[in-house]
Amino acid sequence: MRLRLSVGLTAVFATAVLGLPAPALAAPAATVLIVSNADDSHCSDSGTGTADTPYCTVSAAAEDVLAGQTVKVLATDKGYVDDVVRLTRSGTPEQPITFLGAPVLYNWGSQPTLRSTAGTTGSFVLSGVHDVVIRGFHHAGKRDAFVINDSSRITVDQNRFENSLGTADIRISGTSDHVTVSRNLIHWGIGVSLDPGTHDNLVTTNDFNRTRTSAVTAKDSPGLVVSQNTIAYSCMESVLIDGASAGATVKNNVITADNPDRTYYDPPKCTTARRGEAEISVSADSVTGTAVDYNTVHPWPDAAGYRWAGTAYATAAAFEAATGQAGHDTDLNVTLNQNLDAPFDLLADVDAAAIDSADPTVPSVGTDFFGSVPVDHPTIANTAPGGGVRDRGAYERTGLRYADLSLDGTATSYSTGPAPLTVKASASAPQEWHVPLVGYSFDFGDGSDPVVTGSPEAVHTYQVVGSYQATVTVTDANGAKITSAAREAAVTAPGTLAADFTTTQTGNGQVVLNATYSSPWVITTHRVDFGDGEGFIDGLWGNGQWYHQYSLPGSRTVTLVVTDDAGHTVTVTKQVQVAFDTEHQVVLPGERVQLLGQNADGLFSTGANYTRGLWAKVSGLSNMYGALPSGAQVGSLATVTGDDQWLRGFVAADGKIYTTDRNLGPYRLGGMASTAPGDWTGWREFAVTSGAAHLPGLTQIAAARINGKTHVVALAGGRVYESSNPQTNYWAAWSAWGDITAVSGIPAGTTRIAAAGTGNSLHVAALGADGHVRVADGNYDRGTWSSGDVTLWRGGPAQITQLAGVGIGNQFHVVALAGGNVHEITGDYAAGYWTNWGDISAAAGLGGSVTQIAAATTGNNMRLFGVSGGHVHVATGDYGRGYWTTWADINQPGVAGATTPVTLVAAAGTTG
Repeated sequence: MRLRLSVGLTAVFATAVLGLPAPALAAPAATVLIVSNADDSHCSDSGTGTADTPYCTVSAAAEDVLAGQTVKVLATDKGYVDDVVRLTRSGTPEQPITFLGAPVLYNWGSQPTLRSTAGTTGSFVLSGVHDVVIRGFHHAGKRDAFVINDSSRITVDQNRFENSLGTADIRISGTSDHVTVSRNLIHWGIGVSLDPGTHDNLVTTNDFNRTRTSAVTAKDSPGLVVSQNTIAYSCMESVLIDGASAGATVKNNVITADNPDRTYYDPPKCTTARRGEAEISVSADSVTGTAVDYNTVHPWPDAAGYRWAGTAYATAAAFEAATGQAGHDTDLNVTLNQNLDAPFDLLADVDAAAIDSADPTVPSVGTDFFGSVPVDHPTIANTAPGGGVRDRGAYERTGLRYADLSLDGTATSYSTGPAPLTVKASASAPQEWHVPLVGYSFDFGDGSDPVVTGSPEAVHTYQVVGSYQATVTVTDANGAKITSAAREAAVTAPGTLAADFTTTQTGNGQVVLNATYSSPWVITTHRVDFGDGEGFIDGLWGNGQWYHQYSLPGSRTVTLVVTDDAGHTVTVTKQVQVAFDTEHQVVLPGERVQLLGQNADGLFSTGANYTRGLWAKVSGLSNMYGALPSGAQVGSLATVTGDDQWLRGFVAADGKIYTTDRNLGPYRLGGMASTAPGDWTGWREFAVTSGAAHLPGLTQIAAARINGKTHVVALAGGRVYESSNPQTNYWAAWSAWGDITAVSGIPAGTTRIAAAGTGNSLHVAALGADGHVRVADGNYDRGTWSSGDVTLWRGGPAQITQLAGVGIGNQFHVVALAGGNVHEITGDYAAGYWTNWGDISAAAGLGGSVTQIAAATTGNNMRLFGVSGGHVHVATGDYGRGYWTTWADINQPGVAGATTPVTLVAAAGTTG
């Protein structure tokens, strides 16, 4: 029969006399059956559903439940996967069968989740049953979550649906009647479908949020009431009354179509092809006895709000003029919540047309989505008939907008501890309208009865191990209600605090410490002292892993200290032998040289630690991350180290300069990024503060270090240029290029260069087109440049093809490659003279075969590198003892092992 009542609707549903095939069985003494799979070892599907031994699955409890019993399903982390309830038992009007979870709340995890692994299963299948209530479940990825067939007096309340599959979230079929679908959140779902043969059903106070089909679809389903729903951004029609569905009521709904004003689209907005014919559509065979009124309807700008017996009406006014319907409807573009984490479409004061304006005689469940009774807004005029104050849509605008719950142990700070665990719950709820708060209902989520009190605090003892979601529902003097987000109580098995740790190493002095600890209580602090003088380091919350960088190898005493919420402390101490592999040992303190090179495989690096007697194996640099293009044609290399223990490398390639840095010192946090000893920073393109960064005709680069600055010297178009950068900010742009040729008197036409520093002076050796070696000296204390012709003073070898230079003390050593032999001349700036040329090849060997040279210094030694036959050789000039070692081949497998042939080299050294 037609539904015409609002107050007393439940009684109508409960007292109808129906012939039903599933008889009710009398309830035993136990009225609550508990379901919880939080601990598989403590649940049993063959048990009796007690708190000590709950059922593991909802379906098992459904096979045993009797009229008058409640199946209380607890929320657990794992949820209930592919647990399909096929109910064949019925309740009575006075003693229904109830499946009870938890209310729909703002935060995830508060409701028991019924999940499908492959989207192939539903949640509840009810066939031929009556007097059943299913309240408070989260249905995720379900296919046709509810199927209600040939059943009566069924209530589906306070469920949450999302990411649904199939053809409907709730399908009512067969001859089902007096089914109430109320206060559900259907988010990105498929809506409610009523099939032919169903009749006299109620869809009320639901929030349909972005359904992919019509929110409510009825075909050949007379007597349907669609009331008090909020329908936001549905694809297709919001309400589709089709076939022969006479006597329908569509009232008090808030309907807002997807529209171009909405900028947040997740899921994507509905396409034009899936908008539907109108927001409310009633077929020709359904108009008899059907009433549409007291709705807010905001359609697409180019679409109709209504379709009645096949005719579309864009506005409520046009619809009323033609049919007499929708006399109190209005077009209101409600600003609804678009937050996926809390998708409740609440009304705001700006939505005044929807507030205190609903028809109070329309059937509904009597409260809003959160359980609030109708409340009179203190500043918005009432326009509802009969003095009503009910708002339209699923949510009543009240002075209670949210509630908060804190949950703490009575003996500890956190609501975690061994059973029995006593907690203290404290509630708060701001009241915008300053209406007194009069009631608090604390649900501790363990199947026990809620604690209903006038105090904002309650104490509860959990007896059984498990994870529980506690909530509080706050009521004010107007009858408005709001439920808090859930807070977890974790009840653990008795035990003691235990801790241990293991370490792994990466070969560069970094130790990874993995701590394991367990306690019935929350771990409140966990600290590690790595035994290198840095003291204790606190661990991140919930993370038992530390990364620690040591500067030197050796044995360290590592200590882990763990404390829990009950005040227990455990200390674990172990000896850790810190190791560095060869590649990283070469950057440890001592006399060190770093070598950059080019061979057939691309750029490479290697290095030696003369103090430790080690060479690192060659490693590639071409594919290192950064700005250097793959396949770039490298024409020149340069490198330099400074007292800040950074190696700076430079590459001239395709007319541009690129730079990279390597940490030769301890672990660095910040500055040039967090880098361990031996780490590179990646390639960056050279940039200057003003002018062009790249010099036309660039052929060669060199680098030197003086007074805390790195200087790059470039040869371009036969002229010599210089740019500098301070060591305090490596990422800063370099200074504009300065023309050394112009200020020093070196003639244009330079073909090769070398550079080094002594004190606060930059020295540049330049090979002229005439074969002369000239030296330009920049004195940065005086701000002057000068130059002289070394060949004119001291003569020199003929046919020079390359220069290299190093600074040792106050001396500038210039190395020249001529005819495959290596020569050296030294300018002593303290004594004020230049030495004669010396023949290094005669002293060290490799006469007539050297094709490339590079030079570096460590202390009072020159480390000279020469390429011969594609191999890199090294000889050391010990200026303290006055001799040269013979050349040694570092390409041998037992040394650096570089792939030959090597075509370019650059070197830099440091001591310390």
